[in-house]
Amino acid sequence: MSRHSALPSPSGPPSKIAIPRLERRRDPPAQAGVSSKQRVSRACLSCRARKIKCNGLLPRCSNCYENASPCVYASSRKDRLKTCVP
Repeated sequence: MSRHSALPSPSGPPSKIAIPRLERRRDPPAQAGVSSKQRVSRACLSCRARKIKCNGLLPRCSNCYENASPCVYASSRKDRLKTCVP
């Protein structure tokens, strides 16, 4: 004989269990006219290829300056597509 008692089988569909959601962290609002993060509108081709953050400085971004590599910016999306297609 088993020492464990049999659990009654559920009748119908299983009940849903509420899972608590994590609250998203909200940063305090930035001061008027002051941006906390500046987004560069375009990255140089070297930073794009290396998938690193480009600060967009001209004539040479900081990453290209430190690595002594050429810093080239694509003039438009069409130009970037032309360089990617064999």
